[in-house]
This record gives sequence, structure tokens and C-alpha cells, in this order.
Amino acid sequence: MLTCPACNGRPISPEGPKGEKVCTTCGLVIDHTHYFPNFTQWNPEWYTNWSPEDPEPLKEWLTTLRTISCQLQIPRFPFQEEAAKKIRKEKNLFLKSQRFAKNKRVTVIALIHLILKEYDKNRPIKQMCQELNTEYKPVLKQVWILKKINGKKNIIKTNRKKSKDYLLEHAHQITNKKETIVLAKKILNKFQKRGGNPISMAAGALYYSCKITKNRSSKNQIGEAFNISPRTVDTNERKIRNLMLLTNM
Repeated sequence: MLTCPACNGRPISPEGPKGEKVCTTCGLVIDHTHYFPNFTQWNPEWYTNWSPEDPEPLKEWLTTLRTISCQLQIPRFPFQEEAAKKIRKEKNLFLKSQRFAKNKRVTVIALIHLILKEYDKNRPIKQMCQELNTEYKPVLKQVWILKKINGKKNIIKTNRKKSKDYLLEHAHQITNKKETIVLAKKILNKFQKRGGNPISMAAGALYYSCKITKNRSSKNQIGEAFNISPRTVDTNERKIRNLMLLTNM
């Protein structure tokens, strides 16, 4: 995986109008890659990052989120980004309410728990509190409060991305071959109604497509790009391969 020579940050590709690889940390333009402007409009928004225009309280919330996510080993995509998006969207609630602002750490733990639950990645509150050396009851109380508010304002409900969205978001970290990405996209369009974790399905479809198009990208590389284990990539590739065999019979 290419890293920035200036700060060792991870570049994203393509970012610029000509397909530049740009460091997400310092903004250095590192390299150019082939870009297919008619294939996809790729313009990610990084909710966990802040700009100089963001107020200091918001920066504190996002710092707390990133710290706790790191301690719990919560992947940035989609969980950290979803939590950061909720904080930004409901900043008047999180930044101004004393109920939340007095203990950002407890509130962030509760928010992460609810975000994970939305993605069917349930992680017990007690387990999270033990890992973070945090009292259980205050977190449970914040979960209850967020649920109550959510019933009125729908602040936790996530607009889940489809497997195709994750493919377009991460595939260019693996390959610049349009045929490989287009094939993976067609596979996902064919099987998206069968369910499954959208990130894992996208990674599996890309791995299968890489094999078909003679692309030498490994399951380890794909796993790193999609923030999942190589074993999960391999399992979903086999699942897709079997589905392809069944549909072609």
C-alpha cells in the first residue's frame, strides 16, 4: 500500500481532476493514476477530519471519537465515519446539551454501541466498558437517552451504503483496471438482494473479479483496503464463486 513520503499517511486515489493520489493527512500530491471520469464520480467526505473553520467543541468530540475507536479497534469505515456524521449532523444536540457535553467519552461509547448495532455488529456495553476501563451504568444511561431522542428525531438511523458503494469507494486502492472494477460491479448488481455484509460482499466480488481478469491483487491487499480480514475476503469470494456457478448452470 502506497504511503506518503512526507508524513507516512495513506493516500486516496483518485482525488484530483486528473486522478492524483493525495495524502489524506498532509495533502501532498504523490502520484497520478488512470481515472475513468465517466465510470464514477468519486468524491468522499471525511466526517472524522476537521477543518480550521470547525468550532473547538466539535474538534474535541471528533478527537474523543477517534481515540475511543482506536482503543476499541473500531474500523474507520463505516463505523467511525457514521458516528462522526451523526455528531456533525446533530452538533447542536451534542455540543450544546450539558447532558452530553459534560462527559463526551461516555456519550461517544454509547453512540458507537448504537452505530455498531445498526450494522448488526452488536458489541455488549459491558465488554466495551471493560476494555476502556469505564463505568458501565453511565454508558448504559446515555444509550437509553440516545435511544429516546432517536425515537423522536431519528438521529441514529444510518443510511446504509450498498455493496456497490463500498466497491467504488475502495477498489481504486487495489487496481486501475476498469474491466476488473466493472465486472465486480456487475456481480454485485446481480447478487445484492441475497443479503450479507455489504463491505465483505464488495471485497469478495473484487477478489473474484481480480482472479477472472488475471489481476494479481491478493486477498491480504484487498482486506487492508476494505478494513476487513483476508479470511473474510476469501470466504466471500468463494460464496460469490459458488453463486456464479449456480446461476450459470
